[in-house]
Amino acid sequence: MKIPCVERIPLLVTGLSFLLPALSNCQYNNLTLIASALVLGANFNLTEINRMFLKEKSISALSHFLSDAKFSTIEMQELYASHAYFRHKIKNRKGYFNIDDTMTHHSKFCQWLHGVFVLFDHALGTNLKARCIVVLYYSDGGSAKFPLAFRIYYQKSSKMLWTRRKNFVHKTKNELAIEMLEWALAKGYPPCTVLADSWFGVKPFIKELKRLKLSYVIEIKSSLKVRVPCSTPKLTPTGKLSKNQYELKSLPDFFNLIADMITSGFSADEKLGKEAKVLYHTKLANVRLNAIPGKHRIVQSLDPSKDTIKYLLTNELTWESSKILSVYSYRWVIEEFFRNAKQLLDMEGVTVRSEQGITTALCLVFYIDFLLHLENCKSIAENTHMESKTIPSIVRRLQHENQVKFINKVQVDRGFVEKWITIINSDVDRKRKQNKPLVDLSLQEAEEHLKNVI
Repeated sequence: MKIPCVERIPLLVTGLSFLLPALSNCQYNNLTLIASALVLGANFNLTEINRMFLKEKSISALSHFLSDAKFSTIEMQELYASHAYFRHKIKNRKGYFNIDDTMTHHSKFCQWLHGVFVLFDHALGTNLKARCIVVLYYSDGGSAKFPLAFRIYYQKSSKMLWTRRKNFVHKTKNELAIEMLEWALAKGYPPCTVLADSWFGVKPFIKELKRLKLSYVIEIKSSLKVRVPCSTPKLTPTGKLSKNQYELKSLPDFFNLIADMITSGFSADEKLGKEAKVLYHTKLANVRLNAIPGKHRIVQSLDPSKDTIKYLLTNELTWESSKILSVYSYRWVIEEFFRNAKQLLDMEGVTVRSEQGITTALCLVFYIDFLLHLENCKSIAENTHMESKTIPSIVRRLQHENQVKFINKVQVDRGFVEKWITIINSDVDRKRKQNKPLVDLSLQEAEEHLKNVI
């Protein structure tokens, strides 16, 4: 397969070599080419380039490879997890397991939570190209960070195109997240602190985290109730003292009773001439919730600039509010990953027609994100005075280098430019074909037969 205007990026060719045991040489070449195309996709429209330069049968070569490739993505993910483990030396390196869903939920067409879709078919009553993905992302709090695993979520009575007439096991998002955590621990990853948003702040998920003996900091909804001692003894209908001597209060009402408030933010910097900046007003309490078993520490965090309140729950009963907020802030890396996958790697621009296609495309995005962060780590290790770069800056540098090569090629190859202009002109002057009238072919054959006889 050839994709014009795209040359394989050496960083990806050498970095993806750990997949060679699972792929043939041809598959590996195609995989590295498409990975390079995804990175460079911001400057080139791959669909138009394919239409201009590839044969008619190969126009959808990119989507065909993603949808119909005959290799095991499960084996590739096993190799990837092991390679990332040894490459970053994570054996005794505790960090954070970030969990979130889904990669494309910011689409303006999103109406259903179970599956995000690009197009809704009202005739079939189903979502076309719907997908909801639960992602597990590892971070050590520093430069070592990469997506570790993902699972596709299927609705119980799924209407997704690739699930028709197929047997599949329905699992909730919480169950998929726990499955990935168990898989990561079985691979040798150390027990890390789990970070998740309020969708995972529910009893079944937290109960499983306790079973796995994992620490966690999870955002919870303000609708949860706190158990507080009764102001007056509670009696049964027969006049006896009730066993449950507590009443329920909502989180906002409970924290309104707490007067002590802690201010968190950045201290003043005299060298830079910056004043102290207040980021959050926090309140702290160790409580028991009615919906979630066990004793927890909850932080109420008020952002004065946005006038918003969040509630963070952790099983670490001795942590201060500043530490809980700092730990939860590491969850932002998974949001950055979603943004990069959507905006920089052209994830939404890739035509995907099957579950295999989605899985392959996600694997590619995982590997690319891992390699770009790894390149950042290597650059910092070689030059300790160098500041950490963002993924967008690394991608744009690669795109710039490819663009310079492309311009140099155009300047030398005049035939390339002439062919490009010819194709553009043909698209401009394209005319609608005239409809031919339908005729009775049997009568024509009879007339021709009579002519031959005469």
